[in-house]
Amino acid sequence: MTLYALILFSHIAGAFFLFAGLALEWAAVSYLRRNPPRFQADSSLHLAGVAPRLYGPALGVILLSGGYLGSKIDGFSQGWVLVSVVTLFFIGIIGVAFTAPRYRALLKTFEKKTEGESSAFQDRRRDPVLLASVRFRIALVFGIVLLMVSKLDLRLSLITIACAVALGILVAIPSWRRSPIERVQVPN
Repeated sequence: MTLYALILFSHIAGAFFLFAGLALEWAAVSYLRRNPPRFQADSSLHLAGVAPRLYGPALGVILLSGGYLGSKIDGFSQGWVLVSVVTLFFIGIIGVAFTAPRYRALLKTFEKKTEGESSAFQDRRRDPVLLASVRFRIALVFGIVLLMVSKLDLRLSLITIACAVALGILVAIPSWRRSPIERVQVPN
């Protein structure tokens, strides 16, 4: 086994862990929006807290191994590599700037052991940005995978990522609609 093969393996494994972490986050956030009992909400919050431990290091592994792999093929002069790297940084920024603060606030309101569910927790668990963020980031990751498979020039790479952004927006928009549970009217 060569060093190149080992680094290529770590790059692919990093992509799997990135998808796994984002999938866990999506599942946990989606379940929390369904108003589960407190003990189940605790499990979902724990699951959502594990997700960044998967995709955070995975992003680092992908960037480091991708940097090495790119240097071996003069990749930094190829459009798809540049667009992929910038998009990966953008995915990380979205997670740090939008998702992490909202998750911490959600966890903080949950940990306040109150009678019943606090209204702050109810509002935060329905925060549409949590669900929209993970959906949008997954669409961007699929765009990057498409770039890596097709190895397009800069212009086509930018078009591909623009399409991934459009898809991400389309799949994120439904996050702002109310769930069926929230639509139920309580009779007076």
